[in-house]
Amino acid sequence: MTPLQTCEVAPEDRARLAVFERGDGRGAPRVGEKQRELTERLAGAENLEQHAVPELRRKPSREPAPRDQMERLGGVVPVEDDLALLERPPAGDREQLAHVLGRKIGEQRRVHGPSLRHERDIRNVVSILPPMTDAPIPDDEVRPVTVLFADIVGSTALGERLQPDEVKALVGECVTMMSRAVEEYGGMVQAYAGDGICAYFGVPAAHDDDPERAARSGLRILELVAEYAHDVEAAWGLADFAVRVGINTGQAAVGQVGAAEPGAVALGDATNVAARLQSLAEPGTIAVGDATARRLSHRFVFEALGELEVKGRKAPVTASRLVGPRARASEEGATPLAGRDDEMTLLLGALGDLVAGRGRIVLLLGDPGMGKTRLVGELRALAGDRVTWLEGNCLSYGGLTAWPFVEALLGWLGSEIGEPEIAVRTKARARLGALFGNDLERELPALGRLLRIRIDGPDDAGDPDQIREAYIHWLEALARERPVVVALEDVHWADPATRELAEAVLDLAERAPVAVILTAEHAPGSEGAMLRLRALGDHGHRTTEISLNPLSDQATEEMLSVILGSEVDAVMRMGLVREAEGNPLYVEELARALLEGGLEPRGRTWTVTVRADLLPPALENLLVARIDRLPVGARQLAPTAAAIGRTFPVAVLENVAEADVGDGLTALLRAEIVREVRRYPVFECSFTHGLLHDAALSTLTPTRKRELYARIAAAFESLYADSLDDHVERLAHYYAQAGDLRRAFEYAERARAGTG
Repeated sequence: MTPLQTCEVAPEDRARLAVFERGDGRGAPRVGEKQRELTERLAGAENLEQHAVPELRRKPSREPAPRDQMERLGGVVPVEDDLALLERPPAGDREQLAHVLGRKIGEQRRVHGPSLRHERDIRNVVSILPPMTDAPIPDDEVRPVTVLFADIVGSTALGERLQPDEVKALVGECVTMMSRAVEEYGGMVQAYAGDGICAYFGVPAAHDDDPERAARSGLRILELVAEYAHDVEAAWGLADFAVRVGINTGQAAVGQVGAAEPGAVALGDATNVAARLQSLAEPGTIAVGDATARRLSHRFVFEALGELEVKGRKAPVTASRLVGPRARASEEGATPLAGRDDEMTLLLGALGDLVAGRGRIVLLLGDPGMGKTRLVGELRALAGDRVTWLEGNCLSYGGLTAWPFVEALLGWLGSEIGEPEIAVRTKARARLGALFGNDLERELPALGRLLRIRIDGPDDAGDPDQIREAYIHWLEALARERPVVVALEDVHWADPATRELAEAVLDLAERAPVAVILTAEHAPGSEGAMLRLRALGDHGHRTTEISLNPLSDQATEEMLSVILGSEVDAVMRMGLVREAEGNPLYVEELARALLEGGLEPRGRTWTVTVRADLLPPALENLLVARIDRLPVGARQLAPTAAAIGRTFPVAVLENVAEADVGDGLTALLRAEIVREVRRYPVFECSFTHGLLHDAALSTLTPTRKRELYARIAAAFESLYADSLDDHVERLAHYYAQAGDLRRAFEYAERARAGTG
């Protein structure tokens, strides 16, 4: 019991002091006359400060923890040491170390048990983490961005009813909570507007799920403010305290503005529309632009708001209200599988073994968009009621510790994310009680800790070993009824706790009818890569590894015939086949963009004509995100290489970059962004996919493009002075793109004369 609970204080005064007690979220105490008056009335509250963050306040370690120990869950690493490392992380390790601190905080949660106060303390610490990328804000770029605006409703009227320090306390805490909700999902708060925030997802680095991150952040903001509104009403008697949120996705010009302390901004129609949507949203709701809603329709529930008139814009904006996440991603309208007969044969063979009682492990590996999730969904449909199917997703933005296993258990319980704790607890007791019988009280406390619900039990119930043991007992109990499939998606994003529990499930496959299906991208050094090696090394006799290669042209045409029907002729169809290069996701997105009028044929390329985009939005996010995950040097090198062409001489790249490109080029090669074409007579590399080349090129502003093309042309003239006739067509192209039409015409004439 805290001092606030033991002292004789009026309920309304206790509520007000509770709000003051939180601080302003930036480390500054709120010291006003009202606070001093209330504090003096708490005669027994001598330890008020120590109750602000009880579970996270620890003595600093005398010696810093070795980094290899920090990367594992075992052992306790002081928060102070973690923060010191985060302030000065090794180059390229900022994101990894941020995840380390998040995992350590999760460890503390499991040890001390879940509580509302503890969850708030955790968010306080998470809010000081650095941006989850070491990429600097570039000079100027054009990139896909999802913008979120959130604003307190009616905050101006608060000044008439409250003292200034009370307004600061009330508004400041709310704005801080909204900022934390953004940062939890990897967003960047760009500006504070007194009673609101502007946040970016995709700056400084893009992620393929930026719209989803923004949507979940918006829902989190509504959840936090709804809880906070109860405190506000109790403290000040203010009813209907709420926020409204606007979210929109599109291309924006990103760069630095300001004098003494420049900051990043993303300017353009996407940002303007997001701001207007926020102002039009009803209190306590989220208004979402059409591009965002279409991207997320399979994962979230939306209600159409129709076409809204937006101030300062001639055309109306199509908007929707974000209701919440779907219980399970919709597969409505999924394109039938094509060209994956061999892979499905292997998967069905593993399913047959499982139904016969033999444990199996399947590794599905492939680049983004190759159809890993689609194959897993097809297998689930074919398995039907013959198995108990459990699935979870590793999240690129981290999430709770061992989240895929939490998600799998919640799905089996029939619970949804965000469901009230009492509902989850009731379902857990009912379903697990029917499964465990008399053993329920032995297993439930540890599983309750995993689910973050309050269950009375021994102090060590939150120990990772106890949780792991209880989870395996749950799977064993399920497997006694019928075979079990545990499908974990995107394990290249897994945290150590997820990997360790997954390894225990791999061991279980040796003695029970359990199949483990893991999907992953090629990510050397990740937890998923370690898990793959464990499966192949210790369980090779039960493991099937399936690498997904590009579809054949015939399979690609089969997909297009389903999507396009007779809408396009053979020439257009072959153009799409050529551009997609066998990636199923690229096939779908390009075909749908064509149907929506976003593409038109121009020679051998496809360009977006509705806006200035070079790619359909979903592909742009996906491909730019791959480039943004590169080290800074390689990331900055990619657009320069792309301007030279899909295939580029390395000597020209070095000349234009005016620096040694060895390290950056090596990073591009290792990430499979580019590949070597030849080393003789000249060293040349090529982008591994035409759309990756387009994505790298799409981030350049028109001004930057013109400058680059002029330098590239000059580099060719210098390096190939003795053989210019072999490059006149390229030089004509470069000078045309640079805006030097006279030189472009001269080289075009030389090219025409040479072919005559």
